[in-house]
Amino acid sequence: MLAGGRYVYGMASFILDGETFEYLKPDPGHSPEDAKSWEYGKYPKVLATLPLADGGTATVYAVAERWNPSHILVSWADDWRHAHWAWIPAGNVERVTDSDWDIEEYQRCPEKLRAIRWGNRLPGFVSA
Repeated sequence: MLAGGRYVYGMASFILDGETFEYLKPDPGHSPEDAKSWEYGKYPKVLATLPLADGGTATVYAVAERWNPSHILVSWADDWRHAHWAWIPAGNVERVTDSDWDIEEYQRCPEKLRAIRWGNRLPGFVSA
């Protein structure tokens, strides 16, 4: 299948905030030997704009695991905490701060569990 002139080797779906998205899995355009990895457990936190099957996009908070000259492999969790991965064009990925990530985690956490994880601390106030 062609999407934006690039071969797409698959589609998958996920549910985020109760909405189902079918996303494209673009071909990263380079050989596996060209890919580099961040250190395991120290993956950068990012905001990734995923290309969707319907031609639109969806933005997800994700972690960047690998990269090559043109794409970044990101992974994220859906509403059911199922993991998803896709190579995304590098221009569709931007780093986020720990505070931004903390706010997103707070919003996605069930309300009854927020007091356990955050206690009396307001989300987003994380030291750099």
